[in-house]
Amino acid sequence: MQKNIDWDAVTISNNFLFQEILRNKSLCKQLLECVLHIQIRTIRYTETEKTMNAQLSSKNTRLDVYVEDNYGNIADIEMQTTNNKGVINYDERDEKTVISELPLRTRYYQNIIGTNMLRKGMHYRELKKAYVIFICTFDPFTLGLPVYHFTYRCRENCNLQMGDLTENIFLNVKAADKTDDEELAAFLRYVNGQCATTSFTRQLDKEAMRIKNNDDWRLRAMTLDMEIQDMKYHIAKREREKGRKERTIEIAKAMLADGMEISKVAKLTKLSTKEVAALV
Repeated sequence: MQKNIDWDAVTISNNFLFQEILRNKSLCKQLLECVLHIQIRTIRYTETEKTMNAQLSSKNTRLDVYVEDNYGNIADIEMQTTNNKGVINYDERDEKTVISELPLRTRYYQNIIGTNMLRKGMHYRELKKAYVIFICTFDPFTLGLPVYHFTYRCRENCNLQMGDLTENIFLNVKAADKTDDEELAAFLRYVNGQCATTSFTRQLDKEAMRIKNNDDWRLRAMTLDMEIQDMKYHIAKREREKGRKERTIEIAKAMLADGMEISKVAKLTKLSTKEVAALV
């Protein structure tokens, strides 16, 4: 098990801590109202992971914070970092790669939400609003904006909206000082590692401290971290083995092309005779 973790250094940008904080309904509701600028009476957490896996068997996906408001509108809130060396390290890819993939991930997440929102026998008009919100510790579109808010619009007339009830929002914590919305600016600064300065961010900070000092949460965090590292090890091992097998096959093909007998190729490459014969 991982030892000597500096728990004080773990901040809300850590995915595992972020998810646990937003299990607090009041804080999650306040964050949605801050980002979406709408009033929300109540929210409920929708446990959809099992359904997603069954319906979208091509790729199992877990959404970070997946909630539904009193009108049936769905919001998925994601914390996105790069090279985050906290307790739970979900993504070690470089910033450029993550930025290029974010729009595609957003598209996929919207597909997941739509699939789970529309049950068998329901009509398309029963679909509600779907928000995908990425909180980024980097500038996701490199224009220096604090918020990038996307809806589908007509290319020939930008005033004409598609009306499909989907909205994709990207927050850039590096540009907190460029928004006139003080509540949002304070939240972005807090995620960026600065002190809590508003009632909302102080509540977030208090909840973060409570969670980090909880022994059960620490155990779950370390256990999950070990599971993730173990999974990464086995994935890397499979990739190495796959690469070695592919190189061996290429060598075997070259040997066969030079007229070497199948049995001898099999002996030298340690492939089975059947595998070598299939290359002819």
